[in-house]
Amino acid sequence: MTVIIGLVGAIVGAVVGTIATYLTTRSNMRLTLEHSYDQTMQGKRLERYQALFHVSRHLPRYWPPMEEQPKRTDLQRYMRDFHDWYFGEDAGGMFLTPAAKDIYMRLLNLLAEAAFKDKDGPNSAVDSPLSAAESQTLRNLAGELRRQLAEDVGAANPPRLRWTRPNPQTPLPRISN
Repeated sequence: MTVIIGLVGAIVGAVVGTIATYLTTRSNMRLTLEHSYDQTMQGKRLERYQALFHVSRHLPRYWPPMEEQPKRTDLQRYMRDFHDWYFGEDAGGMFLTPAAKDIYMRLLNLLAEAAFKDKDGPNSAVDSPLSAAESQTLRNLAGELRRQLAEDVGAANPPRLRWTRPNPQTPLPRISN
């Protein structure tokens, strides 16, 4: 009887161990595959986002004093640049996160609205510069897009490992006269 109990115990232990090993291995494999996919996607997204960040230079945070405000025809060119990035050979638009895509589409809509404003109207102001309000709204939305791109690729976050964080900047010494 003792032999049978021992044999049953060994068989049950082997079955339970096999099931536990299977479940653990399956879970680890799934996590490894998901991690590998996420790393690959993040690398591709980083490349595409760098190109979009470069395209967004047309709408800086502020216009340098020496440059004049862009005209509505310039906005049409900017729209083409954004369109080429989205549908171009690298298909950057495929890699936008939902949050970034929302901002991107709002920016394109605003660019189109400003670029073609009064095109056939009585003023026909195609070559007219943007108003201050239009310019500010476009630049704010472009800045919001750049912030979202940085957040999506993790550039807006501090390093996760405490030992990799830089020390605070040393304050400058006070110079007395």
